Amino acid sequence: MAENQNVSDTQGQPQVIRPASIPSAEAFGTPTIWLTYSFAPEWLNDALCEARTGRGHDARRREIVFAVCFAESYLVEWVRDQVLNQDLGRLSEFFPPGERRGVAEKWKDVPKALLDASLIKAVPDLGQLYWREWLKLVDMRNGLVHAKASRPHTGSQKSGDGPYPPKGDLDKLEPGWAARVVVKLVRELHSAVGIPTPVWLAEP
Repeated sequence: MAENQNVSDTQGQPQVIRPASIPSAEAFGTPTIWLTYSFAPEWLNDALCEARTGRGHDARRREIVFAVCFAESYLVEWVRDQVLNQDLGRLSEFFPPGERRGVAEKWKDVPKALLDASLIKAVPDLGQLYWREWLKLVDMRNGLVHAKASRPHTGSQKSGDGPYPPKGDLDKLEPGWAARVVVKLVRELHSAVGIPTPVWLAEP
């Protein structure tokens, strides 16, 4: 703060002129600058590209991984931008930093937590076929990412000891299946909550 300055009045008596008070950062609180980015549209585009143009097991494994990455990114970004309306300080209430929770569990638990917090009016029905397909897709992604797909196979193995998903299953998998599963997952969420899906959400 500047030093006080002394001046004389018309009668020769010194007057003290104090500098104007300048509000400090503490008075208002320090503003927080948030930087965000949305990866979900890009992951979906990657999955759709593989669904529409890729053939064989290589395209299917990429489509599976991209589709699940889309679903995981979408849930966070939807909560961040639409449910919380960019109240970014609350995001950790629903996605605690450092938490290790599978994507299927997040899609089940987070809508329930949002409902309990009165932020949405309903949750999707997980008893339908689309949810079972989603769980299958997550298992296939996990098998590819965590190398269960690389396990050796022999006819005498116990059930569950072999590779998953086996390459033969990937060879036979219909192009677009993985992408359709996650698009349906998002549509069911929006239908339950009662808000439109994003305009960029496309079928394979």
